[in-house]
Amino acid sequence: MQRTKIDIQKVLPNEGQIEGLPRNPRLIKGEKFRKLCRSIQSLPEMTEARDILVYPYQGNYVVIGGNMRLQAYKHLGWKEVPCCVLPEDMPVDRLRQMLIQDNNPFGENDWDALANEWDSKELDDWGFDVWQEPQKEKKAQPAKEQQGETGTEKPDFFAAMLGDRIFDSDNEYDIPNLLIDRQPTSGLLLPFAGWGADTRAKKGISTYHFYVEDYRFTNIWNHPDTVLDSGCTELVEPNLSLFDTTPIAYGLQQIYMKRWIARFWQECGAKVYADLNVARKFYDYNRLGIPEGYNAFATRGYADREEYLKQEIGIARQISGLDKPNMIVYGGGEKIRELCLQNNVLYVEQFMANRVKQIKKGGENG
Repeated sequence: MQRTKIDIQKVLPNEGQIEGLPRNPRLIKGEKFRKLCRSIQSLPEMTEARDILVYPYQGNYVVIGGNMRLQAYKHLGWKEVPCCVLPEDMPVDRLRQMLIQDNNPFGENDWDALANEWDSKELDDWGFDVWQEPQKEKKAQPAKEQQGETGTEKPDFFAAMLGDRIFDSDNEYDIPNLLIDRQPTSGLLLPFAGWGADTRAKKGISTYHFYVEDYRFTNIWNHPDTVLDSGCTELVEPNLSLFDTTPIAYGLQQIYMKRWIARFWQECGAKVYADLNVARKFYDYNRLGIPEGYNAFATRGYADREEYLKQEIGIARQISGLDKPNMIVYGGGEKIRELCLQNNVLYVEQFMANRVKQIKKGGENG
């Protein structure tokens, strides 16, 4: 094999032109393609160290490994690309094997290491998919649990619930209504943890909240049953970030998504706290789908936003019709704790954040 730089016009993407060799089975487009281009621009040394694998073909060279990089190089206006040229007498079956192995993602990510030891924004900027739900392992079950009396396999309840589904709504945007008989009634069921802040789908957590970075849980829209697989029975609605700069149209989509997921969880038997942690411009929109008389709320406390919390407590009082609503406030420090005491709502310490601070200081107290 020969390493050399080749005129980019002579390097062709694999589109099935070689007899017996299918076209490249992977695609890249949209934001992922833009991230690849930015990655190449920011780290050219990586390009010099990674040749495109090519095969001589009718005076040109067909890419066997590196089709997406070639696409990016052309977009960026490159004139030459570093290549490794395969022998012309290489059998097609070997080319097929190389093509697949180049695209085969061997190994798996250590999501805990990524979450705790790497910066999520940097990973995202570098084009790394910062969150994926873990692959579910099929567990062997006793025959009586797996099969009915007739010996046929029972349908999966979650699978039956998933799919295109519209829930009842009392608003013009079709944002689903929460079920008033599927809400926590009093007190916080422990253990309480942030989704993705510890081992994914960790068993033994009774209540999960989503006051963590969005990347840890955005895939729940595609797989909302993953959270229920953990065995938890009570949940705070997903807190999809909504800022004052977020367009109203996009914000409505975020509210629809979190309320649809919450209603799905309720239909599957879980009890749900309605999330009130949104920017002020979305306060009214965020009430859509929360029925009057609902009395289970959650929000996140911020040391420099006491007025926000006061307004959110007021919203909980309005919806529930009670002066002492069933509401939990996650984190925020001593001032937020005092405010919660004054307003008869439950303050919950930000356990994970404290744990990380202690580790950075050189260890945890027993």
